[in-house]
Amino acid sequence: MKNKKSSKSIIKVGKILFTLSTSEYFCAYQNWYIPFKESSNQIVFFDTHWNTICYGKKIMNKKFLEFIKKEKPNYIFMSFGPDDFELDVFLQIRKISPKTKTLVAFGDDDVMFEKYSRYIMLFLDYGLICQRKYLSKYKKEGIKNVFEVTGVNKKLFRPLNLEKKYDVTFIGIPYSEKSLRYEYIKFLKDKGVKIKLFGWGWEKYPEFKDIYGGPLKSEDMVKVLNQSKINLCLSKNAFGEPHLKGKTFEGSACKTFMLTEYYEEYLDFFKEDKEVVMFKTKKELLEKINYYLKHGEKREIVANAAYNKVIKKYNLNVQLKEIFNKIEKQKKLWKLPEISGNIFTISEEEMFNNNLINELKNYDYISFKKKSTSYLKFKEFLQIYSLKVTNKPISCCDYYVYKKNLGDYMYFDTEQALGNLPKKDFISFLEVSQLMVTKDYFLKNLNKFRDAFNGKIDFLSKENTAFVGFPLVRIKNVSIKKYSVMKEAFIFKILHKIHSLYYTKKIFYKLYVPTILLEIISGKFFIFKYLYDAIKDKSRLNKLKIYQGSSKF
Repeated sequence: MKNKKSSKSIIKVGKILFTLSTSEYFCAYQNWYIPFKESSNQIVFFDTHWNTICYGKKIMNKKFLEFIKKEKPNYIFMSFGPDDFELDVFLQIRKISPKTKTLVAFGDDDVMFEKYSRYIMLFLDYGLICQRKYLSKYKKEGIKNVFEVTGVNKKLFRPLNLEKKYDVTFIGIPYSEKSLRYEYIKFLKDKGVKIKLFGWGWEKYPEFKDIYGGPLKSEDMVKVLNQSKINLCLSKNAFGEPHLKGKTFEGSACKTFMLTEYYEEYLDFFKEDKEVVMFKTKKELLEKINYYLKHGEKREIVANAAYNKVIKKYNLNVQLKEIFNKIEKQKKLWKLPEISGNIFTISEEEMFNNNLINELKNYDYISFKKKSTSYLKFKEFLQIYSLKVTNKPISCCDYYVYKKNLGDYMYFDTEQALGNLPKKDFISFLEVSQLMVTKDYFLKNLNKFRDAFNGKIDFLSKENTAFVGFPLVRIKNVSIKKYSVMKEAFIFKILHKIHSLYYTKKIFYKLYVPTILLEIISGKFFIFKYLYDAIKDKSRLNKLKIYQGSSKF
């Protein structure tokens, strides 16, 4: 009752610009749309993802700013990745609509904080995070306007008192055949468990054809949760790391028994075996499924206790109104932090200059630049900041692969490549222009950096390197490997561009497609393999149709 009382005193805020898809198939609608609509007097839409697909990133950014200038929203709610916006857009927002406040949602700080979230928050007003333990990390770095929103949209996720027609269900994506999600589902199916699968991507695996029910709209997902005796929450993320998932909260709000993969952070919210039941191994998973299928009364006791906890304490609708109540009382005092330090940028010629050490006397940081590369805006700012905030000697950013008539057609995710690739392949993709180092580290490792200009960068690690997950450099040439290697390191941007040219009826007036064909003929066969796989990907095509049908703008 405490939440209800406090929410009555909260006045609705003005106009909110909602930048995510409002399709009922996607979590943006399921988790955020209704709470934001309830918190505002007016909600307007600009789907940044769909506009990028239709027009490309550059035009999307321009249209986005034009829309803000026209609407002058009180708040803009966003959730985006490092390649979605030009960082200067966030500074432009402040010029064209000074009273507008920006909010961004982070659900994956355990993966993204170190390389992304801590940096993008420098450009925005407020952050909404789901991983409670990261609040202290933001505050330690001087980022105070961050709020925890670990809760559930109670208006959507609710008990429906339906018949329990499924023994066990799982709702989510498979990640890949190498992932633990795939292993768990395959294990349970092989053991004869009556499990039903829902979500995007499982159609790729014919071995699950008989148990796969496809992606679900919001109301259908709530029905499935209500119809499940046991719903699984598989907590590990795509990298195999434990992760706090919203599914445990969503299922509990439906009064459904949740069997959750162990992660100690759930114990900050629920009492073990009384409000949440967890497993650590395949054997334990199977044992607990069999036990709770046989003991329905014990299953109901846990489900009811979890339901009461979530409804009382983790109601996102109330949490969001209380956050707005706090924000409305604050003055907007945002400014980009000032970063001090002198940078000396070394070219290939200067690297072998005998007088180089003397020239560095009055400098603090060293960066590197080849003739074939170019810097993007904020490279120096973000890399100096990363060295200061992490206290590491090396900073390494991501890069675009650029070609005339293609533009930025690939994006190299450095940290992902480090985790996914053998060391030899990882090194082959690195460019010295990605790096910035402290002067002391440079002087102590001078020979390493001479080798780096010749392509041998074998000294990066998670311990000594601050990975800045933004593409801050453009390069023209990249090491060519087979597709299985390239896809572990690069995000391909080709198909979105082809779609935008088709959508704007320019595909026959641009040299994009002929240039792609020439690249394939010249030896970049991985591009053909990527396009072939993308065209066959039914899940991607279905998502595209849904985006097109549900886009508000």
